[in-house]
Amino acid sequence: METLAVSPPPAASPTFHQPTHPAVVAFVQWRPPRPGFYKLNFDGSVHHDGSGRASIGGVIRDCYGGTMLAFGETTPHAGVGEVEARALIRGLDLALQTGCNRLVVEGDDLTLVRLLRGESEHTRIPWEMYNHITELLSWFQDVEVQHVYREGNQAADALCHEAYRCSNVWTDVLPEEVWLKLEDDRHGVVHPRFRRA
Repeated sequence: METLAVSPPPAASPTFHQPTHPAVVAFVQWRPPRPGFYKLNFDGSVHHDGSGRASIGGVIRDCYGGTMLAFGETTPHAGVGEVEARALIRGLDLALQTGCNRLVVEGDDLTLVRLLRGESEHTRIPWEMYNHITELLSWFQDVEVQHVYREGNQAADALCHEAYRCSNVWTDVLPEEVWLKLEDDRHGVVHPRFRRA
């Protein structure tokens, strides 16, 4: 009887489980408006933890990144679309009061931005509020509305958070956390935007 040589089975290859890391999909930075224009960045914050907290924040800057004024204020609790619109209305009012009649308006609420640009009729705000915003926009000599990812809107977001500590309009000394975000923007700091793989 012939004996067959049996080769040992090959060693099993080790299995490596690749951890899921967020993938960078874009690099985002705040950009100053062109000369002769000011830029309003606005944001809204809504807590869904039963606290009833909501706030608005915004900042108006010149073409050098210098801050004209900033605001952070609490506001009655509502849906995020309505709170974002309140932040925009407050920012437009302040821009008109300070004579910033050539304005770039920038926010991270894509639904609101597309509505105001006439790119969509989908809305999360009452039509009365929409009409109020368009009336305010009509008072500017020149105005543009554009979207920015939240990574490029961090100063306005910081002002929303500051509002829970102290509602205010600042024209000189700013809270440190807000000032640091504004300095990052002024120096062109780039922020990665992530998406989970």
